[in-house]
Amino acid sequence: MNEIKIKELVTKIISVTLKDFQDASIAFRFWDGSEFNPNKTDSPALTVILRDPEGFLGLLTNPDELALAEAYFSDVFDLEGDLSVAVQLGESLGKKKWSKTELAKLAGNAISLSVRSFINKQSSSFRGKGKAHTVARDKEAVSYTYDTSNDFYALWLDKNMIYSGAYFPRRDATVDEAQDTKLEYICKKLLLKHGETLLDIGCGWGALVIHAAKNYGVKATGVTLSKQQADFANAKIRQLGLQDKCEVKLMDYREVPEARQFDKIASVEMLHHVGEEVLPEYFRKIRALLKPGGISFQLGITTLPAKGKYKSPAFADKYFMPDYHLVSISTYLDHAEKQGFEIYDLEDVREHYYLTSKHWLSRLEARHNDALKYVNEFTYRVVRLSLFLMMAGFQKGMMGFYHFILLDKKTDIESLPVSREGIKN
Repeated sequence: MNEIKIKELVTKIISVTLKDFQDASIAFRFWDGSEFNPNKTDSPALTVILRDPEGFLGLLTNPDELALAEAYFSDVFDLEGDLSVAVQLGESLGKKKWSKTELAKLAGNAISLSVRSFINKQSSSFRGKGKAHTVARDKEAVSYTYDTSNDFYALWLDKNMIYSGAYFPRRDATVDEAQDTKLEYICKKLLLKHGETLLDIGCGWGALVIHAAKNYGVKATGVTLSKQQADFANAKIRQLGLQDKCEVKLMDYREVPEARQFDKIASVEMLHHVGEEVLPEYFRKIRALLKPGGISFQLGITTLPAKGKYKSPAFADKYFMPDYHLVSISTYLDHAEKQGFEIYDLEDVREHYYLTSKHWLSRLEARHNDALKYVNEFTYRVVRLSLFLMMAGFQKGMMGFYHFILLDKKTDIESLPVSREGIKN
């Protein structure tokens, strides 16, 4: 079937689909440069750019969530403008699967159409071995996500390379300000004191261990499963002359010797990598590594049962963040208490992750051309769509975000502030 016929067919299908989007400002640009703008809008909120005629027809025969995402990643189509409209359009398309017979009838052609599935030549999906959430498998999963390229992450993260939700002192604060505030807030919640030892589990590019060592005089150790993160962090530590105060080790938290105990332990947004079945061991390990009377800070993304059942994007486990697993905040707290911890402080900070991911998405989109120096277009689109869905998920309450403090049963109550203001100041 020639491209003119395919364009006519696609136009008909779009017209049928857009019945549910009569007020939506959506335009379509075809592979030959021509456009179909049903609402005659001068500046459409969303422009869908169709690049692969036969691949798009193949997609219409099975437009499930994963196929739609993979078609976008593989440049069967591109998206300019408001991704929220694109997600709604995708959901509408996903409700209708066109058979080859229906497509032929719409085309005014009785013969069977020759439509092909698009071939994804750029993708490198996660192919981990063995059972999820073992030490070996976690190393593979973390490396897949975080060893992409330090230079790529530097384009859209803050100056300290923090890939976790920030803490905004004001809604109009920059992401740099908000991440600096978050680092300081964690140190204050941990009640860090000069000379104490700190362990940061899943330390990323080392921002917290560096901040704590530099500003609070603690001896800080970070552990990560990403070689690129560890190399980056230790290079920065050497550059700042902090080798005697902090270090980052390439190891799993389960591999930290229990004979080496710490006054304070932080875990900043790595809980979703742990796996629910491993949570008892996770909190047991933290308790074993914490000195009697110690304090642990936990920051985690969660489900929000009050808002309904969480549904992960179909592509996320395959292309974005393999083996991640969200549970409710009550599940985390329950497992922590069963390992002997007291829940001292709990704070819902969901709006802060909405603001963080909004900044990240804007910064990434503004550096699209620069990003392609470090990753291919496929990876750029995976991250772009993922950041948008994160932003929407936190905005709409599909995911939660909590700080919580754990106390060892021997923690001296006289050493604790009597109010949250005491924690903050």
